[in-house]
Amino acid sequence: MAVGLKEKNFWTLVLVVFVGILIGSYLNSLVGLIPGGNNVVKTFFTYNFINFGIGFPEPILIDINAIKFQLGVQMKFSLLSVIGIFLSLYFFRWYK
Repeated sequence: MAVGLKEKNFWTLVLVVFVGILIGSYLNSLVGLIPGGNNVVKTFFTYNFINFGIGFPEPILIDINAIKFQLGVQMKFSLLSVIGIFLSLYFFRWYK
């Protein structure tokens, strides 16, 4: 029997959505490995309809001689990422 969303922890929901994004990106990588070139079905499932960097288009490079590091975030969503999110939310529905 499904448990109501009000009875569940918000951070568990955030974790489940994050896991769904990871599952979707893994599925996207697997479908990208299928041989046969870029056909219509493969392009449909692996096309990134949201592809943006948050903040700046290029990562920020901070160089202070002894330490050099980059800061940046990039997000890519495809149909398989959305499917992964919905699958994880479906299983989260049955989590107690």
